[in-house]
Amino acid sequence: GLTPYTGTFGREQLIHLLKRTMFGSTKADIDFFAGKPLTEVLNTLMTIPPAPTTLPLRYYAARTGLADDPAPLGTSWVDYKEDSNYNGNRVASFKQWWAGQMVNQTRSINEKMVLFWHNHFATETDVTTALMSYWGQEVLRRNALGNFKTMVKEVTFNPNMLRYLNGYLNKKTAPDENYGRELQELFCVGKGPNSLYTEDDVKASAKVLTGWSLRAVADTVDANKAKWEAYFVPNNHDTGNKIFSSFYGGLTISGSPTVNTEANATREITEMITMLLNTQEAALHICRKIYRYFVYYDIDATIESTVIAPMATIFRQNYEILPVLKALLGSDHFFELGQKACVIKSPLEFIVGFVREFNVEFPTSTDYVFQYTAWNKLVSSGSNGAAAQGQDLADPPNVAGWPAYYQEPVFHEFWINTDTFGKRLSFIDAFLTTNGVSLGSGKKIVADVLKFTDQFGAAANDPVQLIDLALEILYRVPPTAAMKAYLKTTILLGGQAQDHYWTDAWTAYKATPTTANTLTVTTRLMQFYKFIVDSPEFQLS
Repeated sequence: GLTPYTGTFGREQLIHLLKRTMFGSTKADIDFFAGKPLTEVLNTLMTIPPAPTTLPLRYYAARTGLADDPAPLGTSWVDYKEDSNYNGNRVASFKQWWAGQMVNQTRSINEKMVLFWHNHFATETDVTTALMSYWGQEVLRRNALGNFKTMVKEVTFNPNMLRYLNGYLNKKTAPDENYGRELQELFCVGKGPNSLYTEDDVKASAKVLTGWSLRAVADTVDANKAKWEAYFVPNNHDTGNKIFSSFYGGLTISGSPTVNTEANATREITEMITMLLNTQEAALHICRKIYRYFVYYDIDATIESTVIAPMATIFRQNYEILPVLKALLGSDHFFELGQKACVIKSPLEFIVGFVREFNVEFPTSTDYVFQYTAWNKLVSSGSNGAAAQGQDLADPPNVAGWPAYYQEPVFHEFWINTDTFGKRLSFIDAFLTTNGVSLGSGKKIVADVLKFTDQFGAAANDPVQLIDLALEILYRVPPTAAMKAYLKTTILLGGQAQDHYWTDAWTAYKATPTTANTLTVTTRLMQFYKFIVDSPEFQLS
């Protein structure tokens, strides 16, 4: 259950924790934490990192003879007014920038949680805009490890969500139930067995939410700049009392017919959010989603009572997210043998984890056009990136998010089929060639097998040690003796029987890196790592 883990916390347990809380774990990550107690590791992983130092850039060229983005080349567009003529370029820039945040993440769970909340409070860029999407993501990023109640309120008033679920059209004369319904069904209370809210509750919540609209506020200094904001329209707000069902204790949220102000309308929404979170089901719903994201999809009666219920008790104390995560990730249950290597990596976990673990070098910010081009390879469909593999960043299929996180009974198996598995292999295989992945103009990004191997120091000389060290980082399933024998004899030794055939080749390369010596080890290592990452087991975390 949720009893604190007191067993051995060695490299195996550490890597399991890092693989689940970050996008991949590099050798540097593992070495940084190795030897530290679990409590210290968790505290570091739960440290809230500073806000990103860079913002999505305009890296795309001018539109000759057409309406052009007012943001100058090489600057961020997030404060500039928008137009449909260049919104598509900004959406691409936003997705690429977000991929860059994942690649360059700190040793923190925060980036993984940003994606978690993006799936939870799902919105789509093709329904809203790039500008709204960026600022909607900023709310999730800033609150990812904070207070859930605060985040729900911020999301409710955020222009991205107001636009996505039609909150800006919700008026007393024509209540729109979209957000009021999803606030209960998906965002707070959920669809658990005891979530017994009614259609009348949906209608009452829609009335609470009436009166808010959207506008773009121009910058007073630069006419090219503007920001979206929510604002209150008194005539559109339902000032009557809103009565909820017995599921919510028959609560009445008082209207304000005589003092119809923004403050009173805001007070109604705050009271409603408090009402939703005061239900037993709300905490259970959020904790089930956290469990499925970090541990496993199957929640039976025992796990519900020994893990989910205690998590929910912690969560209800003040709706802080960090204590719940620490309790789960520091529990006996999390480190049970059956929880390891049992979850299929999402496309983003698979892709970002791969490039991070192989220390793929991306262009720097001084070469931002190619930097964004490189990040685009990770997320776009044209390069067999995440979108092609079933996870289009910033564009989940609908308000419920990606089916792999909620759809019974398949769950994570949605990520793999005959089409997407082939695209996974095609994506990583391109990195494990001398040509790498082309960015144009002679630039490329590659998985440098020599550099990856060289990080093991003197141990890289020994084929047995090299296999163990490489598999420790890249592989979560205990390798069979047959697999290790194949990696050694057939690949590293080139079909020979003696270990010195690899030792001699690596030593010669290190001493005299001629073209011939380099080619010998490079060819074997590319085949070596390709065999590992092309295996079905490499898909597991």
